[in-house]
Amino acid sequence: MLSNSVSMPKLLIISGPTATGKTALAIKLAKKFNGELISADSRQIYQGLDIGTGKDHPTNIKIHLIDIIKPSEAFSVAQYQRLVEPIIRSIHQNGKLPILVGGSGQYINAIINPQETFSIKPNNFLRFFLNKFSLKTLQFTLKTLDFKTFNSLNNSDINNPHRLIRKIEIKLYSSKIKTTLSPHYQFLHLSLTASNQVLFSKINQRVKNRLDSGLFTEIKNLLKKYRWSDPGLNTLAYKEFKTGFNQSNIAQWITDEHNYARRQKTYLRLLKPTYFEITNPDYPTNLMALVAKWYNSS
Repeated sequence: MLSNSVSMPKLLIISGPTATGKTALAIKLAKKFNGELISADSRQIYQGLDIGTGKDHPTNIKIHLIDIIKPSEAFSVAQYQRLVEPIIRSIHQNGKLPILVGGSGQYINAIINPQETFSIKPNNFLRFFLNKFSLKTLQFTLKTLDFKTFNSLNNSDINNPHRLIRKIEIKLYSSKIKTTLSPHYQFLHLSLTASNQVLFSKINQRVKNRLDSGLFTEIKNLLKKYRWSDPGLNTLAYKEFKTGFNQSNIAQWITDEHNYARRQKTYLRLLKPTYFEITNPDYPTNLMALVAKWYNSS
């Protein structure tokens, strides 16, 4: 969806669930419209998590916000928002088009619907009680309070009590501040989509390719420096192998990827993008035409 303002700098957003070809499309767009990519992927921020997260980016196109933290470090949407804003400004200053690409809906939402959550300080009294809740109770609480946020979470966030508590805290106290700021950009948000049947087939093939590329070796090397409890290893394509490297673990990974794709579709739908069905043979031509019209408009 294109914002109403025509006076602000432009930002192109390419979203979609996993395995829809977002990055490949964004690279083509960057070449055609003199752009630079900014990752909106909550897993590719981690250094060393290359095969499992699919960091198969060409070296001739610049992509920002990948490999920015160690797997032992935590990272929040608020941190992402603080980092991405100056990058977008810098790309504009260099006369290029910033292209935000990824499937982490919360990251995208933080840019197109910026929230003033930084001012919400930890509430120790609330946390005292929430820390007594089980993981399932915390999940149910957040889901009840903020279904949109809950459905955007990756597996790492869903199974991290501290992150769930913070999101509950923000939801409970965000009504006491001015919650929504004005968007800073004239954005065009395009989202790639497909039926679950098509997506799951693509995901299954992607899993096989990443296993063939040496995922198990990558995980074993990571475990020489990091622990399973670290945020980076408590995420899709890694956490499933905590108990071993066998067919049951692979099957669990596939199931988790399918479920994550479903959640991505649910959250992105709430952001109201313009959709393109990837099985439509005309979609690349139609999408390019729309971007060109938007890009060349005043």
